[in-house]
Amino acid sequence: MKFFKLIGVFIVINTVSCQSKIKQSMNWEIIDFSKIPGETFRDDFFEPITKYDFNQILPLNENHVILLGDNSGDRNEDYLSKESEAIVFISTDGGKNLEKHILGKGSLTEAIYIENTLFLVNETSKDGKFSSQLIKSDTSFKKKEVINEFKTEKLTGIRFFSSNIGVASFFHRDSINQELIVEDKYTLDGGKKWTKIINSNENGFTFSRFTSSEEIEYIESNKLIKFNFITGDKDTMIEEIAPQGYKCMGYYKDLKTTEYYTFIENINDKTDWSIKYFDTQEVIQIPKEIDNIEVYGNYLQAMVKDGAYYNYVWSENKGKTWHTEKLRDFFVTHRPIEYYGKGYVYAFVTCFKGKKSEKGGRFAIRKPAYNN
Repeated sequence: MKFFKLIGVFIVINTVSCQSKIKQSMNWEIIDFSKIPGETFRDDFFEPITKYDFNQILPLNENHVILLGDNSGDRNEDYLSKESEAIVFISTDGGKNLEKHILGKGSLTEAIYIENTLFLVNETSKDGKFSSQLIKSDTSFKKKEVINEFKTEKLTGIRFFSSNIGVASFFHRDSINQELIVEDKYTLDGGKKWTKIINSNENGFTFSRFTSSEEIEYIESNKLIKFNFITGDKDTMIEEIAPQGYKCMGYYKDLKTTEYYTFIENINDKTDWSIKYFDTQEVIQIPKEIDNIEVYGNYLQAMVKDGAYYNYVWSENKGKTWHTEKLRDFFVTHRPIEYYGKGYVYAFVTCFKGKKSEKGGRFAIRKPAYNN
C-alpha cells in the first residue's frame, strides 16, 4: 500500500461582489481567489483562478464543498507549462475559508462520498498513455492513501455501495492494434482488487443505483434492469419506460424523497421532455427553454443559458409555476455546475463589470436563504 504526504495550505478569503453596486437580490456570494494568501496574479494580468482547471464540484452539505481538478494552467517563470498537479480545495463554512491540498502529479477527475469516506480518481495519463490512481481520504484530507495505481488504465465512473463494495469502468488500449477497450469491474475490498464483470451493461454504471451489495439497477434500451454484477444474472423489472418516440436519459435519485426518476425526451424534438418517477409513475413536463433540471422534492432548479448569459430558474411546486433570476453581472462557465438541496448552486463565473480588480474569474455560490 502506498501512502503519501500531501501539501496543505490553509487559506482565508472574503466574499466579494463582482461590482460594488451588485444587487443583494442576485443571491450569489462571489469568491475572489486573489484574496487567498499565496495565490498571486500571473504577469500582473491573469487572475490566480486561471491556473486551475476544475473537473468536479462536490457539495457534502450546505457548508461543506470540495473542488477537484488540477493546476494545468500554471506556468513557470519562462511562461512554459508545468506538469500539472492534482488539486483539492475544501470549505466547511460555505466558502468563507478554503483549504488547498496538492495530491501529487495528475488531475482529479471525479470523486464519490460514501460512509464518511471519499474515493477520488487521479488521472496521471501522459503522452497518450493511460494511467490513473484510486485515492481514499477522509473529508479533511488529513488521512489519505493511494489505494491502487493503474499503470495502463484510465479509471472512470466509480460507484460505491459501501466503503468496500464498488464498481467502475476501466479504459485501456490493445497492446497490438491500440484499439480502445472498456471493461467494467467490481471490488469487494475498497478498491485494492478489481474483478471483471461478465455480461455487463454496455454503457457502464454511471447512471445506476445499488439495490444490494451484489445488485445494481440501471436503464438499458428503455428497460429497467436489475443486474447481479458478481454472477452476471439480469432481470427485467420494467419492460417499457418511455412511450414510443421517446427515450430515457439517466437514472437519478431525489435526495429529499429518495425516489428514483429518469428524464424522458422526444427523439425528434429535444425541447419536448419531462421527468418520470418510478415509484409513483408521476410525469412532470419541463418548459422548453430548460435543458437540465435538479430535483429536490417539490423544488426543481436549473441554470439555463440565455444568449451569452445564464438565468437561474426554480419551481417550489414541482413545476406548476416557475421563477427566474437573471444573472447579468457575470458570465457562467457551463461546466462544472453543481446543485445541493433547496436552492444551493455552485459554479465558476467571470465578472466583467467595475474596476479591473473587480473583474475576472471567480467561484460563485448561490444560497437559498436569499430566495424571494
